[in-house]
Amino acid sequence: MNTDIKSQLNDIVIVIPSLNPNKQLLELIRNIRNTICLSSPIIVVDDGSNKESEKYFAQLKEEKCCQILTHSKNKGKGKALKTAFQCILKQHPSSKAVITVDGDGQHTPADITKCMTAFLDDTDTVILGSRNFENESIPLRSRIGNIFTRNVINNMNNLNLTDTQTGLRVLPLFTLEGLLEVQGDRYEYEMNMLLYFKDNAIPMKEVPIKTVYIENNESSHFNPLLDSVKIYSVFIRYCTSAVASFLADILTFSLLVFILENHFPSYYIIISTVIARITSGLFNYLSNKHLVFREKRTSSSIHRYVMLFFIQMIASATIVQAIVTFTVYDTAWLIKILIDTIIFFIGFYAQKNWVFKKASSPAQNITEKL
Repeated sequence: MNTDIKSQLNDIVIVIPSLNPNKQLLELIRNIRNTICLSSPIIVVDDGSNKESEKYFAQLKEEKCCQILTHSKNKGKGKALKTAFQCILKQHPSSKAVITVDGDGQHTPADITKCMTAFLDDTDTVILGSRNFENESIPLRSRIGNIFTRNVINNMNNLNLTDTQTGLRVLPLFTLEGLLEVQGDRYEYEMNMLLYFKDNAIPMKEVPIKTVYIENNESSHFNPLLDSVKIYSVFIRYCTSAVASFLADILTFSLLVFILENHFPSYYIIISTVIARITSGLFNYLSNKHLVFREKRTSSSIHRYVMLFFIQMIASATIVQAIVTFTVYDTAWLIKILIDTIIFFIGFYAQKNWVFKKASSPAQNITEKL
């Protein structure tokens, strides 16, 4: 590595969030120092670790290369990263970028250097260290979990990433201020970061890195159940909103039938259906806007929602009618359930990426704010 590149690497601050570390954290930092020879500080965030870990942080404090930030109690990886980002903006504002590294030894100094060097070739781009999960030597839980999450996140958000859960990321300095506003304090924060980059037209580039799992990944603090729920929280809220809207439709319809049956005996079903559908549709729009996708723009998206509503309704009726008419399958209600389920998932994609799509601001505009 030539002297010029080494000098430029010193403009990239390394951040390591850590919870209950062991000697691997010390070995990682020493290996980074010996391999990359950085003069810039390595920021380690103690995210409320237990007393058994105090000796490791005490040793790090004695090293001139480390800056220790401490949470009095565990607040989550996302919060730890935000604490580091705030520190960098205040104390290291001349830095070009931040590279986040996991403290469990899964990221090698060679791969850290590889990602940092890739950033120097394009300083307006987020660099993601991408692991390959097709290798059968990877623990089954990690292989299945990562591949499933990757496919779900990519399909829901129109992304094309091979590793959506990587912790090895080089983030240009101009992104930090916006990242402080991104929701999430735990593992879901890293997923939300990717959506922030996409929504703000900040390019992302993947760099292949080694897939390292130490002791079958037992040191990971990722909770497969709890943290997966948080990662998929938008879709879970979308499903909840759909169920609530369905109940609102049924309840409104039943109430109107009870009230109107004697007053409009010939039309009460039609009247009740139309009013119930409008009521539940308005409820669904508002809940999706404010609770599911949390759209903050003042401009209304209701015209796109109404357009999608009619497209879905016409598509459902047309496809079901065509299948019943031109095939041997004549169980209309069963076909409708299948078709409407497919339309439901397509509707989620359309609402997230079109109806309630967040307004994009080009990367250079973000840079100007800093």
